[in-house]
Amino acid sequence: MIKAIKDSIMLKKIKEKDIDAVISWFEARKSKFYKIGWAYLKNHHDVEDVFHNTILKVHDHIDKLKQDRYFETWVTSIFINECRDIYRRNRRRQQETAIEGKEAGQLPSVRLEVLDALGHVDEKFREPVLLKYIQGFSQEEIAGILGLPLGTVKSRIYRGLLILRKEYGGAGSHDMQ
Repeated sequence: MIKAIKDSIMLKKIKEKDIDAVISWFEARKSKFYKIGWAYLKNHHDVEDVFHNTILKVHDHIDKLKQDRYFETWVTSIFINECRDIYRRNRRRQQETAIEGKEAGQLPSVRLEVLDALGHVDEKFREPVLLKYIQGFSQEEIAGILGLPLGTVKSRIYRGLLILRKEYGGAGSHDMQ
């Protein structure tokens, strides 16, 4: 009962845009949220960034909370979305670094030819092929990234590879790996 009263007072302060109240609320639940963040990111600094970003978002967007009883659920979803964003950003950075870290002469010549050939393929087919074979995303991830149905992504990858095979001498899914 006392905890519920304290939580109610804390939420009232948070709704009044009291940043210290938001920080205090998180401090009381730091262990729970840290475990969630660590499960996604496995990096202390990234988890701290998620805490910081989430605190700011809760403070800035508290007026979007529809019902007080869902406050913790709402905050948890913001926290998880921040974890996902940082995870994706880190993953993209690692992939870019891996590609940039190799000198052009070190890339297999087939891959260079495919990258060059893809530059001449219609964008709607090029994007899914690049995301799948160069960036390593799954078809489901590509559907989410491009905002397309999974079936459309599959057909565009297939058609993109057909165009590559036809126009550029057989470069296709087996040659890309």
